[in-house]
Amino acid sequence: MALQSILARFKTGFAIAKASLGVLRREKWLLAFPLLYGLALVVGMGVLIVGVAAALLGTTFGLAALDQVAGLADGTGETTFTVLGLVVSFLGMFAATSIATFFSAALVYSVGELFAGEQTSLRSGLAGAWRAKRTILAWGVVGAVVGMIFRALESQDGWGAQLVRMITGAAWFMMTFFIVPVIVFQEGGVRQSLRESITTFRETWGETGGVTLGIGLVILPLILLTLAAGIGAPLLLAADPASVIVYTIAPTLLVVGALLVIQNAAVAIAKTALYKYATDGDLPEEFDGIDPDAITKSKRSSSAAMGGTTGRKPGQI
Repeated sequence: MALQSILARFKTGFAIAKASLGVLRREKWLLAFPLLYGLALVVGMGVLIVGVAAALLGTTFGLAALDQVAGLADGTGETTFTVLGLVVSFLGMFAATSIATFFSAALVYSVGELFAGEQTSLRSGLAGAWRAKRTILAWGVVGAVVGMIFRALESQDGWGAQLVRMITGAAWFMMTFFIVPVIVFQEGGVRQSLRESITTFRETWGETGGVTLGIGLVILPLILLTLAAGIGAPLLLAADPASVIVYTIAPTLLVVGALLVIQNAAVAIAKTALYKYATDGDLPEEFDGIDPDAITKSKRSSSAAMGGTTGRKPGQI
């Protein structure tokens, strides 16, 4: 009986994944958000790299000058560069997390307005995410700290460390699966948002797994097929693979990037639909035909969980 219930929840998740791809097919402009994320990330990382290069150059000349004037203890330079490396890693993770969260929030905001039957646009989505900028930046700090912890775990050898990484990685994925919809649709800080995300995942874990797996089963084969055609085939069949790959690698990477953009947008749509059900008790009308009773209905309202009624419609911050 328990297995049948689990399978039913995953089946519902697959149906939600299919409906999410249908929404994306109809509202193709939503793909602009993950595209803007990629552009912003490239620009942000470029600025960070330039800043790091300037910092390294300045630190090198500064240490050399100090050593000539006052003399430095052995290992001072190494320690300084180690600290600088940690700071740069933290800033990089903070920038990546904040940028990703911002554009995901803009996408979720727009999807929420669509589900509420409101007019929305790219500008509206970006404005909605901007209103939650403080929480997004705070979440960027949390993401950077957790990222540094995971990096420390990755530096450890042995099967025990690998097991810890797997368990903590899976736990973090589950805890933060709904963090963006919570940031967008709820008032509160990072702690409250994380608590609400965990609660929502616990109530919809089967459907969440089905959604992730369902969208992955559509996108992953296409990615593998693209890589096989653009890179694998020249390596195996061409007499001079390098002369062929030089022409195929750019289109291959563009197609793979486009597929990842589609996956990102479809998962965000599905998250928003599941979050709406967990908090409101209803699936959006775009998901007609999916049996809501197959999802464990929330026994609390989102507004109650946050300490009161906010009076906002879905899609409002």
